[in-house]
Amino acid sequence: MKWQTLTKLDTEDLGRAADVYKSLSSAGDRGKDGLNKNVAPGIRGKLKGRAANAALRQVGQLSDNFHYMQVQTGLIRTNIDLLQEILRKAKIRLNQALQEAEREGFTVESDGSVSCSSASPEDDDGNKYDGGTAHGADSEKRKALAIAQEISEAVGQATEADKTFARVLRRLKADDELHVSSGDWNDTAADTKASRKAAAKAEPYLPQPPEGRSSQENKQWWDLLSDEDRDHYLALYPAEIGALDGLPADIRDEANRAEMATTKGRYETELNQLLTEKPPGWKGRRDHINDTLKGIEAIESRFDRTGIKELPPAYLLGFDPKGRGDGRIILANGNPDTADHTAIHVPGTTAKLSAIDGDLHRVDRLWRHSSKSAGPDASVSTITWLDYDAPDINPGHNPMRGKFADEGADPLRRFTEGTQAAQGGADASHTTVSGHSYGSAVVGEAAKGHRLPADDIMFQGSPGVHVRRAEDLGVGADHVWAVAADKTVDDTTVRQGGRAFHGGGPDRAIPTDQRFGGNVMDYGPWRGPTGHGKYWDEERDGDPTVSLRNMARVVAGDYINVTHKQ
Repeated sequence: MKWQTLTKLDTEDLGRAADVYKSLSSAGDRGKDGLNKNVAPGIRGKLKGRAANAALRQVGQLSDNFHYMQVQTGLIRTNIDLLQEILRKAKIRLNQALQEAEREGFTVESDGSVSCSSASPEDDDGNKYDGGTAHGADSEKRKALAIAQEISEAVGQATEADKTFARVLRRLKADDELHVSSGDWNDTAADTKASRKAAAKAEPYLPQPPEGRSSQENKQWWDLLSDEDRDHYLALYPAEIGALDGLPADIRDEANRAEMATTKGRYETELNQLLTEKPPGWKGRRDHINDTLKGIEAIESRFDRTGIKELPPAYLLGFDPKGRGDGRIILANGNPDTADHTAIHVPGTTAKLSAIDGDLHRVDRLWRHSSKSAGPDASVSTITWLDYDAPDINPGHNPMRGKFADEGADPLRRFTEGTQAAQGGADASHTTVSGHSYGSAVVGEAAKGHRLPADDIMFQGSPGVHVRRAEDLGVGADHVWAVAADKTVDDTTVRQGGRAFHGGGPDRAIPTDQRFGGNVMDYGPWRGPTGHGKYWDEERDGDPTVSLRNMARVVAGDYINVTHKQ
């Protein structure tokens, strides 16, 4: 690029092009949300049969197309905006240098060199200077040289940006077809990576998202961004934005859905290659990919349940195929930012992304019956939170060890603080934090020392929670709730077997002991020899079992109607 070209460049043309792609991205977002939140739930809630299933498949494909359009055009808009900003600054820099040359009475040559009024076109040896240099007497030459350098650097900055972003924009093309394939999403992952590299190489005004800050600091950072910058961060850093505690639920949901779609595309593409080429050690990678795709299928199945039995839209607040061990999945039923009652549930031993389907169904049922307990004028959000390395049942990953709870406590605390920050403060929602089995040890570790921002804490089948008494959890003993599936083999084994490792104090008390000091809820009639995973069961007619009804009442703050163990 020559300096004459840069002076004539109308950067507003780029701005107008970016606006077009912004409109397209917004249209994709509206189309996707309209189908997912209105059309598909309406079909599921009112229609059944093959025709309804066929319609839902078509709606799902169209929604995927809109989502792909939203993400791709968002990337294009972001790249154009960043290019425009760099060219705009380079042009300003060039114009200032040209104006300075004019004030000094210097001449800017066609090659960008600068001549003084007393300059000779050649140096002492009869050689002409190259562009970006200055000619003239020593007293003027220093000024001219500085101006020439400014011209050279401004043009160089614009030229490098033009080359960098041209390469990225050329690759942002879609196939001329109606079906968005795994290959298309795989390409989107590569496009996003290339766009980030271009942004970093060109050194624009958009730094990396923050790391290591508190939830409140994350919220303040996000609140101070312009709408334009927020869109750019969502386009370039979906994984990072989706993981930031304290940001609004709808923003995290949008970021994590994009990250999940590109992950699915990458993994499906890689799986096909593995099965074809079978390189050394391929089976381990294949198993990880299959496990991840199984977890993604469970998440997508939850999306597809929206509208069934009045289930609200789901918000994907966290997603990572690896996470801290076996994958991260944080998924909310209903928007927690606007909920009157919020429940955050931590699953226990063997929980992982690939096996998350059962936990999602449990928290679905908790939402359904908590909403009934809360009444028509109150909103509820129930959240499945798996952002710790849940122990497996093997010698190397022994659930009797406390390290898994120790490592999971801080992420749980930060997420709960972030939820509270996004809601608008401690009084914005009544919050219950719940832990099943080993998950209760994570909750206890997070809560001890009065460090967990919750109104109620609830445990199911707990082997101990790392504190001696309910009052040590920071919410008041009368707001600690526990339930046990007595006279069942598995639940009794977990609770009594874990007592020595997770029970608090010298007497190894666990939450369902009377001496622990909390509320022990009624489990209800005996439902067979196994019961550790049955706390969320419904009766055949859809009514909740006693244990589920009691937990739902705690979530809704309906304490007076909770039945206690006799």
